[in-house]
Order: sequence, then C-alpha cells, then structure tokens
Amino acid sequence: MTALPLRPDKTAARRLARAAVASIPEAAAAAESAAAARRFLELPEFAAADCLLAFLSMRGEIDTLPLVRAALAAGKTVAAPRIEGADLAFVPLGGDWETWPRDAYGIPEPPAGARALTLGELGRRRVIVAAPGLAFDRAGGRLGRGKGFYDRFLRAAREAARKGGGGLVACGFCLAAQIAAATPCGPEDEGVDLVVTGAETIRIR
Repeated sequence: MTALPLRPDKTAARRLARAAVASIPEAAAAAESAAAARRFLELPEFAAADCLLAFLSMRGEIDTLPLVRAALAAGKTVAAPRIEGADLAFVPLGGDWETWPRDAYGIPEPPAGARALTLGELGRRRVIVAAPGLAFDRAGGRLGRGKGFYDRFLRAAREAARKGGGGLVACGFCLAAQIAAATPCGPEDEGVDLVVTGAETIRIR
C-alpha cells in the first residue's frame, strides 16, 4: 500500500489523514478493525501485559471494540481514557461499560465518579497502550488531533514506569491507510514503540 503523503504543516496533514480514513468503505474498515485486533492480541507485549489502556472509538477511527472485548475476555485489566482538565486519566472498564452514557462523539464516557488508575499504579504494572492517531509513520511518529493529551500522558506514564519498575509499551492502533511516509512531529510529540494495522505490525524500538 502506498504511504500516506502528509505535508509538514500539521493542520494540512490532519485534513489529509481524515480524508484518507473517510474514503474507506464501512465494511472494509470493520473487517480491518477485526484483523488488527487479532494481530494486536498476538503481540508478545500484549501477552506480557496485565493492563491494556485503550481508546474507545468514535466515527472515523479504527474500531477498538473487538480488541477491548477480547482483552477483557482474556482477563486483562482494560481501562479507557477520561479527560480531566488538560490531562487523561484511565478508568478500568466494569461489566457495564457498554451501557455508559455516550459523549458528543458517540463514545462511551467513563462516569465522573469512577476511580481512575493513578500514574503510580500504572508505573508498577506491565502496561500496553493502544494509542490513537490520525496517522503514524515507520519511525514511530504519531500525528494526533492537536490537543496533546496522549503526548502528555505517554511522557508521564513512561517516567512513572521508569520510577516504578513496571513497563509501558505504546502501540499505535490504526488502519493501514493511516500509515504515512512521515508525520510532522516536534519535540513535544511522543512517539510509539510499534504500530499495528490490519495488514502488518511495524516495530520501531
């Protein structure tokens, strides 16, 4: 597959990445989401982890539902993000998570009163992150939506793992059409350790 040709300007790059995903037929995106979930579940990093941090998909993203359901069935702790000010906190999914109220994007939203995992707790565990992005490249670059939530979280969680003795692997989780020749990244952007699509696993570090 031809790599997505992104421009150095992040705004233009995001527009191009969104258009690439929007052009994929719904049935094809669903089939690739299921294939990507199977590939993710075969990762040795997933087998070694006791905790999966996964985004819950909105329209225009790879569907994480097959991955989340399978990880829960495998006995992993699975936690989803909740925005708290300028940061992300991850809330473990209970048995009723699919009935949570939906936010403006149609994503199940962790209840405000539900306890989130602390950075200290995460730093002592073996964690794998299914990281969202508009595009990824083969050097581990990640193009997010511009708010910096995952950049700040990954930076803090990696430091917590260094201090706590645990481990954290960040895995970009996306459709094959979102793999770019290069993503426009700056010093404030946190990269990923590998990328999984329905077509391949890309190992960076």
